[in-house]
Amino acid sequence: MPRALILGARTSWAALTFTVLICTLLVAAVAVGIKGLYPTSADRVAYAASAGESVSSAAFNGRGYGLTTLGGITAAEVGFLGQVLFPLLGIMVAVRLTRREEESGRTELLTASRVGRLTPLASAIGLVILTALATGLIMAAGMVAVGLPAAGSAWYAAAASACILFFGAVGLLLAQLCQQARSAQQLGIVIFSIAYLVRFLVDGLELGVVWLSPLGWLPEVRAFDTPRAWPLAAYGAATLALFLVSGLAAARRDMGAGLIAPQPGPTRGRGRISASRLALRSERAATVTWASVACLWALLIGVFSTEMTKIIEDNPSLLEAMGLERSTDLMTMMASIIIVAAAGAITVQGAAHFGTEEAAGRIGVLASTRCPRRRLWIGWWTTTLLSSLLVVSVSVLILGAGTAASSGQSESFRTALEVGGSYLAPVLLIGALSAVLAAFGPRWPVVGWVAIAWTVVVGFLAEALQLPEWARDLSPAHMVGVLPVDTPDLRVIAGQAVVAAVLLACSVFVFRRRSLKAG
Repeated sequence: MPRALILGARTSWAALTFTVLICTLLVAAVAVGIKGLYPTSADRVAYAASAGESVSSAAFNGRGYGLTTLGGITAAEVGFLGQVLFPLLGIMVAVRLTRREEESGRTELLTASRVGRLTPLASAIGLVILTALATGLIMAAGMVAVGLPAAGSAWYAAAASACILFFGAVGLLLAQLCQQARSAQQLGIVIFSIAYLVRFLVDGLELGVVWLSPLGWLPEVRAFDTPRAWPLAAYGAATLALFLVSGLAAARRDMGAGLIAPQPGPTRGRGRISASRLALRSERAATVTWASVACLWALLIGVFSTEMTKIIEDNPSLLEAMGLERSTDLMTMMASIIIVAAAGAITVQGAAHFGTEEAAGRIGVLASTRCPRRRLWIGWWTTTLLSSLLVVSVSVLILGAGTAASSGQSESFRTALEVGGSYLAPVLLIGALSAVLAAFGPRWPVVGWVAIAWTVVVGFLAEALQLPEWARDLSPAHMVGVLPVDTPDLRVIAGQAVVAAVLLACSVFVFRRRSLKAG
């Protein structure tokens, strides 16, 4: 067991360290920004009077408690990103420690020695627990260091750690059920999306069933108000149950297999396969997943635009202070960030899937036919980029139709279309960057997630983090402007399109001149 733990830590130290750092730095950075934005008690009371009464804020960020304190505001502002990062990082780390290790062959080497059948799973559970504990301890220390109360910081860090651990247990179970790491991760995203949607509806409709979603347990700890222990107990009991089920599943499957057998492919292949068709087959699950996220997000924001309209009509100075013309513009601004991120994620995963196909030798087989490398590369990325642009187009149509129907403001439909059109260039730029990374080799596409993450951080936390303008402009979406508050900068849009074209051309050049990993 100790050797298995050491092996897992040595092979996955980067993912474990990244999880700890990104979660702790996010909370500490938001806390520092909140201290600067709300330095006096009067400022915090004003925040509680506005954000605390907003049903829309509760729907997107979770219910806020203790909003007259710096800690309560910090917990509320971390809200959306925390409820995305904590679960997804827990799932991804768990799959990385189990199914990825199995796919690489290291688990088979380990079990060939004198170890128990469940040793790999036990070591993965141990590393997930250690990662969650390290995240909680460092997070609490960071919050205290920036001036937040020690007791509240400890409660909040414990809740965040428990959330990571719970979804890590979900990831461990999915790794036993699915035969491929990719399938486990995508199923994990689906489960997270359902949990977020349930919490969104419960808080948005002000229902009393906050226990219905695991993501609803996180704010219910009420770390900086009157702390409650039942959410931590719920996380603990559910996590333990998932660990036990994972152990039972691992004991009943063969090495390299999953309890859910993958669907067999067609008995006969087509006479001729193209790069575009291979890209469609490889990326369809990821594309459908991210398209569903973007469209569902657009639909939810469109539905809740009525609530935002009522809030701003009661407080028209809020509209003026934010530089908005219509109340629905705020909803469009929030939706567009996620739409851009989801469309960009399709291109990043397209690059990752290309690396997977290359490592499996299928790209080499295709390149050995009458499909030269240049045509193969262009066909693959044409399909990937068109998929991402299609997601943007469909999402903004849903957003515009939803906001117009809910609020009765017909101009919001045109605004949504204008925002979507202006953000096509940033999506292309992210896609071109992903293509360049994929051209260098299968190990590089993961870097593309940095652009996606920074786009979301700037879109939702730029003010809370008090980011300088140059840092905000590192986000391709922000570079165009904060839409629809600002007028789109046409020169920036044109420049991004030119840079994207240059990067795509460079990616062709690089790919044609390097050796394939396999095939």
